Amino acid sequence: MKKLITLLLVILPMLVNAQTEGEIRKALDAYDYETPILQIAPVAGDSVLTPLRAQALKAMNRHAEALKEWNSLLKEDSTNTKVLIELAECYRSTNRGDQAFLCYEKAVTLQPENKYFRQQQIRTLLAMENYEAARDASHAWLERDTVSATGYKYLGMAYEGMALDDPNVLANAFFAYNAAYRRDSLDGQTVAHIASIFNNNNQFADAVNVTETYRLTDTLNVDVNRQNAKAYCMLKDYKRAVSRYDALKAMGDRSFTTLYYLGISHYGDNWPYGAQENLLEAHKKNPNDVNVLYYLAKSCARTSWKEEGVEYMEKALELASPQDSTLARLYDGLLECYDFLPKADPYKKIELIKKVYSYNKKYTLYYKIADIYDRQKDYVNAVHYYEKYMALVPKDKQVALDEDGNPMPDIDTMYQKARRRVEKIKVEDFFRNGAHDDYFEPKVIRIQTKKEEVK
Repeated sequence: MKKLITLLLVILPMLVNAQTEGEIRKALDAYDYETPILQIAPVAGDSVLTPLRAQALKAMNRHAEALKEWNSLLKEDSTNTKVLIELAECYRSTNRGDQAFLCYEKAVTLQPENKYFRQQQIRTLLAMENYEAARDASHAWLERDTVSATGYKYLGMAYEGMALDDPNVLANAFFAYNAAYRRDSLDGQTVAHIASIFNNNNQFADAVNVTETYRLTDTLNVDVNRQNAKAYCMLKDYKRAVSRYDALKAMGDRSFTTLYYLGISHYGDNWPYGAQENLLEAHKKNPNDVNVLYYLAKSCARTSWKEEGVEYMEKALELASPQDSTLARLYDGLLECYDFLPKADPYKKIELIKKVYSYNKKYTLYYKIADIYDRQKDYVNAVHYYEKYMALVPKDKQVALDEDGNPMPDIDTMYQKARRRVEKIKVEDFFRNGAHDDYFEPKVIRIQTKKEEVK
């Protein structure tokens, strides 16, 4: 009788626990996470029920409590890889990548053939931007599995990250991605990375080829389509670029990059209103991007928002880094915006042209200055700048020539127009003021409207 009672005392709790475990697993399968949390005591001594409570806590984003439960189980059995992986995922959810890595690393040590463990280990290192460790871990994986496309892909990601500090290793990234591609050409992530390297290296046709090949089987991969569209944009195939970017927007992609390049593509396709719409949206996402401001200004100049175009270009100039190439491009763009502005201040425009000339020594700019002064009836300065322009015009540009190098008298060049205009101004001055020959001398006069001296 005593033996029977003892046996019942042992069996009954087991039956109760089995019934409880069954009910709790049903609750988890039905996404009822409150039930296991309420029915299972925190850090329960029963190692069967504790993981169920930890899973429920994790599902409810109560990560701190879940970590406590998983750590209690790890103390009981430090070699339990399931606990290690669950613990690692909780650490990742709380942005504790270093702790997550230690868990994955231990799991890899315990089961070195497990590809999932290695994958998560390397992904954690990449997320931590520990690219050298990610490279080493990828090599360790590939030493065991030389045909792993994923291993080569992660190796490429590691080298690409290292290239931020050492551009020389970018070639290693490309070779790794290429190895991954040979083993799995249908991995969209690999294709996107290869195309990105092509695009960044100005190999736009290669980027088109690799992405179009992938698109034969999958036209919905966002990363691949972004690189495909960018390549078409850089090849100046703007119509196809617009088509690709429009498709991306239809899929819900309103990223800064997509909006920016779609705007540029519309601009290149001579649709300034479409360019303005998308570039304005990109500008809202990144108000201080100089390139966005530049193209937004040029687009506005060709629409009804001409004054806004000037404002955007002036803003770009304020933000630009003091590099001659950048500033020259922006000042030239601002001048273009002024050219579209019907009532631009002529003297401000002259100042701007002189600024452009300081970066870009185009002698035709002197003609533009002379023409503005001429329209303002400031004939002294007009003649002065016409002369400066004519002095710099090469002889082969002074008259229009045919293919055989013979003069074409029916076609006027800017040089001939300037020369005739100077002669006419001097004749008119003769009848007004008598004979004098000082138009060829630089003069200093005062522009009353600007209250400043102009040389």
